[in-house]
Amino acid sequence: MGAATGGAVAAGSEAAVRAGLRALEAGGNAVDAAVAANFAAFVAEPLLTGVAGAGIAAVRAGERVEIWDLFADAPARPRPGARMEAVEVDFGPTTQVFHVGAAAVAPACLPAGLQALHDAHGRLPWSSLVRPAAELARSGVPVTPGFARVVELLWPILERREEAARRFSRGGRPLRAGDRFTWPELAGTLDRIAAEGAEALQSGSLGRAVAAWIDGRGHLDLDDLRRWRPLRRAPLSASWRGARIHVPGPPSLAGLLVLQALRVLDDGGPVPPPGGAEEVRRVARAVARTVDTRDTVAGGLFEPAFVAGFRAALAWDRPRLPGHTTHVSAVDAEGGAVGITTSLGESCGEIVPGTGILLNNFLGEEDVNPPGSEPAPGRRLVTMCCPTVIERPAGEGSAAPGEVLVLGSGGSSRIRTALLHGVLHLVGHGAEPAEAVAAARCHVEGGRLHVETEGRPPETLDAIGDLLAAEGWELRRFEQPSMFFGGLHVAGVRLAGGAARFVGAGDPRRSGRFGATGPG
Repeated sequence: MGAATGGAVAAGSEAAVRAGLRALEAGGNAVDAAVAANFAAFVAEPLLTGVAGAGIAAVRAGERVEIWDLFADAPARPRPGARMEAVEVDFGPTTQVFHVGAAAVAPACLPAGLQALHDAHGRLPWSSLVRPAAELARSGVPVTPGFARVVELLWPILERREEAARRFSRGGRPLRAGDRFTWPELAGTLDRIAAEGAEALQSGSLGRAVAAWIDGRGHLDLDDLRRWRPLRRAPLSASWRGARIHVPGPPSLAGLLVLQALRVLDDGGPVPPPGGAEEVRRVARAVARTVDTRDTVAGGLFEPAFVAGFRAALAWDRPRLPGHTTHVSAVDAEGGAVGITTSLGESCGEIVPGTGILLNNFLGEEDVNPPGSEPAPGRRLVTMCCPTVIERPAGEGSAAPGEVLVLGSGGSSRIRTALLHGVLHLVGHGAEPAEAVAAARCHVEGGRLHVETEGRPPETLDAIGDLLAAEGWELRRFEQPSMFFGGLHVAGVRLAGGAARFVGAGDPRRSGRFGATGPG
């Protein structure tokens, strides 16, 4: 990427946004901002992402969009005797069983992935992007309502192990909004990654500590950490309503589903007006049709082993309520754009002693290792992570982009519909990012139509009765915007006459924030 002057960041916490903006103010570009923001999120959103996490990145560098596959592999040598533990989590309307423990852990790869991204496109020194997160872990961050809600939801997993219960509690009760969260052990780990690079985790002392902690209880070993590599892939791209949309392909499940849903929307004619019953009908049917379509896995995009897992995931129709995933979007004045969606699953509830490394539970997470599908040893696991880049031309007859937007969402199986709503409003309706993020959403899954009602015309819910009758869906109303529908964080840059203007929004459903720095 070229020299950048200013930029913008959207993320799931104020701390992550500030870290990204500081990188931009120091002369960094969108990659530097996104990497710094992600490390800060390890502290400010520690149950959604972390040192043991994984993800997918979309990068616009120059005129090219790249997908960086930073997701985890299945361990190469499964241990037949290793067993996961089932934990039931109460979400109010329903309960769900998760699988945790050492046997659920896949390779920790996010620091190595972020370093590869930085080495390819970053401008600032690596250590300058990691050390602020270490300082944040020492000084602490305020517990936001979103942070507290995730602690509350995952407490049955966290309370199983003394160190996790101690770290995420105060005075014997789970952390609450307004508490201050510090993690000195994580600060030391981040200091080591800043000084030694990700090799400290892949093959150094941190990696050895992870492998030793799991030894005999799970599948992961040090060779799995050493073997992992990030993969640079071409995006799946399509034109829609005058914009160019770029999404990830394999190992993401969601990218192709988003593009197919946009195609289904096109089949129905002009985009429906925002907020009304027709929008609910068209979006819901587009989502349902893409999940039901057999040719979703056609075209040679997927290897046979991946197809089996993909179809198993689409067939898994019990509603999945959590979505312990987060996202960072960053842009710069040169038109550079980066979106990184990352996750720990629900975490396995285990912290490697003395390191602050909370381990993932990807092998026990439904979207990553769906029921009925066994991952091939050593092969990439599937994911719903789907960072998305939108390019719009400057004007009639111009090929140069006049606007670049990058967006993404947490939300497990709802990621695809959060992004569908985002593209529909940003491109189809020409909405500003704040409007697109705030717009009411719907989602179809497990025979239920989930609908946010706030902001919709009063007659909307009455008018969707025919849809429910025709499809046989059960209606579930959300009277207010809900974290169930993801957290859509958008950052954009508008380029005109050599000047840049930054736009964006963080999703309040998940404590999202947005900030910009520099001209414009």
